[in-house]
Amino acid sequence: MALLLVASAVPAVVPTAAAQAGNAQVSIEEIQRPDGPTDASPYAGENVTTSGTVTAVVAEGYYIQNGTGGYSGVYVYTGGQPTVAQGDAVEVTAPVTEYYNLTELDATAESASVTVTGTAPTPDPVALDTGAVGAERYEGVLVTVSNATVSSTPGQYGEWAVDDGSGEVAIDDVTAGDATTPNETGRVVANLTGPVFYSFGAFKIQPQAVGPITAADDGSEGDDGAPGDDVSGNATTLTVLSYNDVQTAASNPMAMGRLAGAVNERRAAHENPTVVVGGGDQVSPSSLSPVSNWTVPVAATNAIDPAADVVGNHDLDYGFDAVPNFTAASEYPWLLANVRADDGGGIPGTENYTIVERDGVRVGIVGLVDDAIEPKTAVDFDEAGYEVADYSEVGGEVATELKTEENVDVVVAAAHIGVGDSKELARETENIDVIVTGDDEVAYEPQVTDGAVIMEAEGRAAYLGELNLTVGANGSVAMDDGRLLSVAGEESVPVNETAEGIVSSARGKFLSEVIGRTTVPLNSTFAANYHDETAWGNLVTDAFRAETGAEVAVTNAGGIRGDFVIEPGNVTYDDVYTSLPFGNTLVTKRLSGAELRDLLASQVVTLESGSGQQYGQEAQLQVSGVTYDMVAHEGADPVVRDVYVDGEPLRPNATYNVTVNSYMAGWDDLADDPTVSTDLTLYGTAVADYIERQGTVSPRDTNRIRRVDREVGTEWVFGANNGSVPVHYEVPDSVLSVDNSSVRVENATGAALAAERVRLTGDDLIVYFDRGEFGSFAAASDHLGLYAGYTDAEYDGQRSYFDRSVLNGDLDGWEALATENESAPDDGGDDARVDPRALKANAVELTDALDADGGRYESARDRASERFDDSRDHYRGPVRTESAKLFTDDAIGVQALTAFAGTDAEANATAAADLVLRADNRTAHRELVDARRLLNESREELDNEGVVRSMESHLDNAERTYDRAERTMDRARNADGQRAIRLRASGVRQLRQSWRQAHHVVERAVERTDATAPE
Repeated sequence: MALLLVASAVPAVVPTAAAQAGNAQVSIEEIQRPDGPTDASPYAGENVTTSGTVTAVVAEGYYIQNGTGGYSGVYVYTGGQPTVAQGDAVEVTAPVTEYYNLTELDATAESASVTVTGTAPTPDPVALDTGAVGAERYEGVLVTVSNATVSSTPGQYGEWAVDDGSGEVAIDDVTAGDATTPNETGRVVANLTGPVFYSFGAFKIQPQAVGPITAADDGSEGDDGAPGDDVSGNATTLTVLSYNDVQTAASNPMAMGRLAGAVNERRAAHENPTVVVGGGDQVSPSSLSPVSNWTVPVAATNAIDPAADVVGNHDLDYGFDAVPNFTAASEYPWLLANVRADDGGGIPGTENYTIVERDGVRVGIVGLVDDAIEPKTAVDFDEAGYEVADYSEVGGEVATELKTEENVDVVVAAAHIGVGDSKELARETENIDVIVTGDDEVAYEPQVTDGAVIMEAEGRAAYLGELNLTVGANGSVAMDDGRLLSVAGEESVPVNETAEGIVSSARGKFLSEVIGRTTVPLNSTFAANYHDETAWGNLVTDAFRAETGAEVAVTNAGGIRGDFVIEPGNVTYDDVYTSLPFGNTLVTKRLSGAELRDLLASQVVTLESGSGQQYGQEAQLQVSGVTYDMVAHEGADPVVRDVYVDGEPLRPNATYNVTVNSYMAGWDDLADDPTVSTDLTLYGTAVADYIERQGTVSPRDTNRIRRVDREVGTEWVFGANNGSVPVHYEVPDSVLSVDNSSVRVENATGAALAAERVRLTGDDLIVYFDRGEFGSFAAASDHLGLYAGYTDAEYDGQRSYFDRSVLNGDLDGWEALATENESAPDDGGDDARVDPRALKANAVELTDALDADGGRYESARDRASERFDDSRDHYRGPVRTESAKLFTDDAIGVQALTAFAGTDAEANATAAADLVLRADNRTAHRELVDARRLLNESREELDNEGVVRSMESHLDNAERTYDRAERTMDRARNADGQRAIRLRASGVRQLRQSWRQAHHVVERAVERTDATAPE
């Protein structure tokens, strides 16, 4: 039977206006395909020029399309009846806008123009199941659905819905007449074609052609809004249960018992097939990790009986060699498809994918990680010969293989990549139906992104994810409903005795002993330790120094876990190992003062950064033996200042012994620095022993890390005034008010003296201190700084952690007040009195001169030359300038130049590193240009859309890596000493990676075009 056509043809009378200057000439796919964490167009807010064929005309706009398939269509808004007709070929110049999340070209803008260039065949509609229509890739695209049952009739605004058994889709009835509009549910629509629109939070079809609407053959029509039995009867419900990032919960008997109990309860609640999938990071870290390794979490998760799990970064805490051991002990497979060895194999003990069958439904599960797994682990991927391939490329290939060759009904990606990257995975692949994710440890209820359902159950056994899918006999998969079930602390959740008993037995064996007492709370929460110093962090790093005798100790906030507080009272091994669960030991490095300052600065998260906007300013470190100011704002120079070691100013050219945990010792900033000693005591054990020796501990927050938002310079302290010492500062207009109780003066050790009175009048801040207290305090100090909490007109509206901003100013001229006080030391009387700052400067100068003595620089040159000779063995390609031929283009050679830092040859060494960097920069850039040209030229020969997407993905990665290299080069130009050369080495590594990715595209393009060329 013929379709009833409901689209009207309107003659095309379009004024031809010239395109505006500076417009980007882009394809519709480039406009529509997202490249960030949201579904917004990457060109939103920009003027573009694009072309396509008009596929549909509606009341206030029309749709254009170039080709068929995902991301090929876009809506053009005209604000009134359009003057184009279906089949017109048009060129549109207009700004890209996001109208309530609908990407559109705004043809009403002053800069807009439309030119009809001719006519063209209307692209074929994409045939879809109704449940598949609601995907970002089909927005603006002409689609068709068939044999769908009417599930709701037109409401107040004429909107109705159909369902072919795969999920409901709304029909936005803006052009159809009565003959094409159903008057009751249960009727069957043979065909329905139209572009996909987005409004009021949902994707809808705007119908252009509606086939006959007939009664259901089996008489199942009704007014309950449900699809007819002939549709639903051929569909199956599949339930997916998920958990991820068990980590510290593995040492909590009730947490593991309830997680296993919740899984078993939900399994029993469903008569339909059910599959359980883990999202990674299960075997570590927990308080049991240092004493029992992976054995307890593996035994406990065996009681959960998942279908599969993915290897996350913490599942590698025991190294690559442990993986085949814990996978062999697991009664379920561990998956990891995109970490490959040189021979193409994976990590021993892992599989790319697994297939399970539940009551006739075949489910394929693939394991994926992102490249962030490398810096998040203590294992060396390069040394072990492993490379992390692109998760979208590998995931898409495996998913397609599972659907087309293994005949699975549903593909689940167990992807330890976080929600943001999971959205990218959904957008970049075609055949993945569900993404069970982990790593960022957020509670993310099941939600659809571009046709794939993403779910994450936070972590630490807090939730169980539950998703119900409708699996159609025609191959469709659609979300029915989903939720996160609260597990932790829920008395109503049954406890699995097997899992609970496994953990309880291990705790009784290893962790119950009391080792000491604390009189104060010890804060082991993530937020507290990432953002600022804590009393617990101070105790941990003090224990490091007590163990090794180093001058300074630094530990990363990520090594402090558990997200809990040790309350005053007894402290057990369980408390310590829950907080410090990794197998890290202690390593002492020898750093220059400049390197120590750079290490502290490298971890600062600024307020204006992406992470800062989400979480707030962060130090991300805990320290002992050192104090510093942290100016956590973009553009601050330096970010870290006023650094003191043991109360003395940091000397850039002096050396310090710095103890870190063994994970940090592998960081780029530390790996090549000299190792003074390696202590194989676990970092948790070092802290436990320290508490046991002390018996009772009372650590304090001693302002070792001082956050600063605005600086107000240095003010001279003139003298006492009626028993008070006044200090006056001129503050910027952004200072709205000052918290008087927070105003204090601090010295280099972190000791503080509170202000007696505070007055803010306009831009004048006057602070008064008690004369006697100030004199005693100043006499014991080498440096004084004022700190005040305040309300900032600019910054406070952006904060997500700290309640207020901090103002800082230095004090000068206070020495006279200190020496007037009785407690001041005798410096020889008025005749012999010298400004202490001058004395200190002379001492630093003399010490630096002594450091340079004894031929130290000459031996450094000799060692560097030997390393250059050795590094020739690592040579991987010709260097592109004559001057740089002395050195390899491998970053190892550039890294060797750091031996010249601090010598009179430093300038020459830095220049040599620059030659290598500039040469590789030219080569990488040339390869990127060639890759883009070859890809564009060979598109017609590349008839495989998957190959094109793969090549585009590689090229996008190459360009992103090149951009990172350019940012690294900018940082290198503003650095000095070893850091300057190390940054150049990092730039070389990034450029080499970019070149390899671009070269892959070049090889694929040449290979494909050669294969299709006529003989």
